[in-house]
Amino acid sequence: MNIAIIGGGIAGLTAAHFLRRQHQVTLLERSQRVGGNAYTIDTKRGDLVDIAVAAFGKAGYKNFYRLLDSLGIHPSISPGSFMSCHDLDTGKGIYLTASPAGLLAQRLAVLRPSTLRGLFGLPLGLGRLFRMREAGKLEGITLDEALSRVPEMHGTARLLFLCALCLLSSMSCSEVLDSPAAFFVGKLATHHDVISPKALWSVRCVKGGTRRYVDALTAGFRDRVELGARIRTVLRREDGVDLVMEDGARRAFDEVVFATNADQALALLAEPTDRERTILGAWRYKDGRVVVHTDVSSFPPRPLMQAYTFLYRELGKGRFDTSVNGSLWYEPGVRRDCEYVSSQHPNFPIAAETIEHDCVLRTPIFDFAAYKTIRELPSLNGVRHTWYCGSHFGHGLHEDAVTSAMAIARGLGVAV
Repeated sequence: MNIAIIGGGIAGLTAAHFLRRQHQVTLLERSQRVGGNAYTIDTKRGDLVDIAVAAFGKAGYKNFYRLLDSLGIHPSISPGSFMSCHDLDTGKGIYLTASPAGLLAQRLAVLRPSTLRGLFGLPLGLGRLFRMREAGKLEGITLDEALSRVPEMHGTARLLFLCALCLLSSMSCSEVLDSPAAFFVGKLATHHDVISPKALWSVRCVKGGTRRYVDALTAGFRDRVELGARIRTVLRREDGVDLVMEDGARRAFDEVVFATNADQALALLAEPTDRERTILGAWRYKDGRVVVHTDVSSFPPRPLMQAYTFLYRELGKGRFDTSVNGSLWYEPGVRRDCEYVSSQHPNFPIAAETIEHDCVLRTPIFDFAAYKTIRELPSLNGVRHTWYCGSHFGHGLHEDAVTSAMAIARGLGVAV
């Protein structure tokens, strides 16, 4: 068959990678690059760094690791770092570093009894949340409500927990707290090596950047990738689909795969079904600014900057305004004297002359309306020659994008 794949993120690339084994594929991407949130850049100082998606836990990324293995790519452990939380107002924080320089820089604060009690409270609180989920006690309540019922999740434990969830979702702290508790606790039950000491050996990165697997996935159909594609609408016929381009050109295909955000797919459909309107229309997205820079004036001393450093301000009632900041010198293969930081949703001033890259990445908001549709999304596939995949088919991660793309391949007769 002749299949159009709209969207060049990890879902679209994976769908095309498998479908091309048996069908002719054309991948159409609106921007001038493929990869989506798998975004590797070459800095002016000679560093090759990932600015968004970079690390993957072996516990929850089973299909993604299978895909990498089939491509001959084997992720590496990112050595010697975890996370830190730094209060922008007080200049103090929680710095989870085991290095002698880090311990000295914080005057052994992480080893104080009050801090250790908070750190031990985190796994205890997680265990309680997992038991509540298994008993069905999280359905219909927000994460904020759930945490209020877990005495261990206060102070240091609550701060670390919420910062980690902001990292895992690209959502703000308030958005996370107002989201369904069952969703986020379920996500952590699947990806149980993320907020855990196991992350030190289980969470891995691709040496040479995510560009390696983006290039490997596209190798077999590079001549069938169209960048800057401008699609006006998708018309579905009894025997196929037509893509009507912005210049008026009409292109015929047998099937179409939407590897886009749900709202973008809905906007392109000329005559969506009632179920498509209901399910796809439930999703909201946010445009998140990502800045690669060398301005660390708002950060703690370098020995306290971990792979992820969260800069936060307390907003009251257990809520925080936080940014996620990746210290790019912790990525495998990157020079340890690298000075670049990748800041998502920056909540601090960044000197303009230190900015090397500034972009916007779009990510889903997992609220109650969206959460209710996740199990229904696969039911849209195969109707009127139309298929859907993406990270919103699960927990919003690469694994979900890859798994949903593999399901499409199977649905169209390709063994994966």
